[in-house]
Amino acid sequence: MRITVALTPALLRDPGGSAVAVVDVLRATTTLVAMFDAGVERVFVSDNIQQARKVAIEQAALLCGEVKSTQPAGFDYGNSPAELSRAAIAGRRAVLFTTNGTRALVRSAPAPFVVSAALTNRSAVAERLLAEADARRTDIAVVCAGSERGTAFSLEDTAAAGAIVERVYETDRAVVMTDEAWAALHLWHWYRCDPERVFRESTHARALRALGFEEDLACAARVDATSTLPVLGTEGGLPVLRPRRSQVAAPA
Repeated sequence: MRITVALTPALLRDPGGSAVAVVDVLRATTTLVAMFDAGVERVFVSDNIQQARKVAIEQAALLCGEVKSTQPAGFDYGNSPAELSRAAIAGRRAVLFTTNGTRALVRSAPAPFVVSAALTNRSAVAERLLAEADARRTDIAVVCAGSERGTAFSLEDTAAAGAIVERVYETDRAVVMTDEAWAALHLWHWYRCDPERVFRESTHARALRALGFEEDLACAARVDATSTLPVLGTEGGLPVLRPRRSQVAAPA
């Protein structure tokens, strides 16, 4: 079994051969974990804002997301893990559209297993990836959502991917590491396994801080805060995430 890191979604060359974790730590995948921890029932994801609006109407669902980091007109919520962790969304359906994260999830959908991964559920994701890859006889791929609609490298996503690689490799030393996996792991270690150090130098994190989303950065930096796993499936031909729980206990 190999583990690799796709530094942008386009670099996931064989989705059918991997159990996949998609990472958009600032902020889509962190937001998804927060939404399920707040009790949302399911979340449809879209890579097209017009489709997102249409699905929200059809599903009587909350419409959440961002364009250029801010909440679009007519949306119920933005793409804020801090906001959505406090929102009255238990038992509701939602639709999420974001610039990078939901695009990466949709692009990864052909994989046999896809989970929304963040630093907040890092250990739970690593455990589930190993189990799924072993059961399905596949490799493991951590896909970075990246920036600029998934076309460019993202510092924070690659460091977060390295954190997931770290936990996978600590759990099973027999996993074969690709060059990309080693690079992501060493980047995570270069920042001393400290998300706040990463966020101080990340272009996107600095832009979010300037927009007043400091609390979202704090939420995203909480490593292993939860065991919630948003797992991707389909419903009516649409990509949809539903929550699963890992056996990995979140810290008290």
